[in-house]
Amino acid sequence: MNIEFLQKLLTEDPSAKVVCQVSKTLSLDYVSVQTSMMGSIFSKFPEVLLLIRCHNADQKALYTFLADGPRVGAPYEMTRIVHVAVPTDETPQGLANMFHIMKELNPYWPSIQIFLVDPDFVEVSAILEAFPSAEVVLSASFVYAQIQQHVREHFLTDKAEKIVLTALRNTMCSATDRNLKGMYKILQQFADPSKFVQAKANWLLTDRIWALHRWRSWNDCLQYFEMVEGLWHELNVVFKVSPCLIKTMNSFVLFLGQAALKSKPEARLCSPEDLECLKGKSEISAGPYEVPKMEPEAAASMFESLNLMCNTTAVHLCANELDVTHNSVELVGARADQVFVQVLENQNEVSGDKCKTCTCSFYRSTMLPCRHILAVLNAREVTIQKDMLHAAWQKQTNPTAVLPVTPENQEIKEAQGQKVSEKHVPIKTLTSQISELLAQCSDEEFHHRYDALRELADSWIGPYEEVKL
Repeated sequence: MNIEFLQKLLTEDPSAKVVCQVSKTLSLDYVSVQTSMMGSIFSKFPEVLLLIRCHNADQKALYTFLADGPRVGAPYEMTRIVHVAVPTDETPQGLANMFHIMKELNPYWPSIQIFLVDPDFVEVSAILEAFPSAEVVLSASFVYAQIQQHVREHFLTDKAEKIVLTALRNTMCSATDRNLKGMYKILQQFADPSKFVQAKANWLLTDRIWALHRWRSWNDCLQYFEMVEGLWHELNVVFKVSPCLIKTMNSFVLFLGQAALKSKPEARLCSPEDLECLKGKSEISAGPYEVPKMEPEAAASMFESLNLMCNTTAVHLCANELDVTHNSVELVGARADQVFVQVLENQNEVSGDKCKTCTCSFYRSTMLPCRHILAVLNAREVTIQKDMLHAAWQKQTNPTAVLPVTPENQEIKEAQGQKVSEKHVPIKTLTSQISELLAQCSDEEFHHRYDALRELADSWIGPYEEVKL
């Protein structure tokens, strides 16, 4: 019998391993495939395997195993695949045969410590019988996908859905104990009580799931979730090419051939704490004080408190800082009365019993709550208080009160970009950068830089034309 995918695979990769059985009706009963690259990745990263399952119209199942865990570095691509198989069926006997072949093809199988599976996988005993020293744990990516799907199907209003999905994504990317419990309460608050149990929110309180995931950084989490979801969709498309399994495998070998053109994952430098999670140690460390990004209601509440206490100019100045806090806050450390915050820039220090002061240039030049103070207030779930504001910025203040910032510096900080033609884009960009530099300095520094620019502009264009800076 001429099985095209076998010929193609073994021609292009003579070291590939294929085990299959052809029935009397000339159809495939089962098949297991492992290219030489898969075998290489398996031997390098055997500790944690992520299982992705797909089904075709005949309910045949494709099992794809990927290298996972803290030791596996970038890239997040199909090059993580270490083994693929289509069992005869998903009965205990069918899976036992599949896992037996998998062990025969991989001498490093005793090093497997953990299998990450989707919530619908019920034959856990088949894995434990084949790999008695391994642990089976729900995959964080599939738990995230299932709760996300439930929210989209059962939450009643668009507003509630958006709020909950944003909070869920932020929690998944910072899966601390505090954040997970907070997300559980959010689901309780917004979900229909009759649907709450179906949402499987209790998974958020199962720490073992998140102990195997929280070593990832925020960006790594997003990349990881996108990789798993994207690969699941790609595998589904390829596996449903044809009802005939042989034709499907022909397409699948072409799909696997794309992996050979991509970079292989490299070993990631990880800390001893990262590796502890593989030993079943899921205790939560008392590390940095972390929270998800500021939620919509928190931002609205913060803006409302500003609007009530500050004059128009102060509200305008703080609105930009609040917007930055809302979109990109990351707390990086804490101690008794000080929290260190990093927001796409250098680290700054917020201090004071009520987080009233900061080392950043915005606070030093305006004496207004900056993005760092706002981030800390959000983390502590409090809003701005009147005594945090310089008296001159408060509403109904003495009109003769002296503002902490000079009129010139205030004008720079309040400047709003205007629409310009395409040819003026470089000029607009340069002007914006200069304005930002001027705004982020003390008044003394500001006057020095302003005078230098004034002299340069007048000398360049000439005294016959007034140059507006």
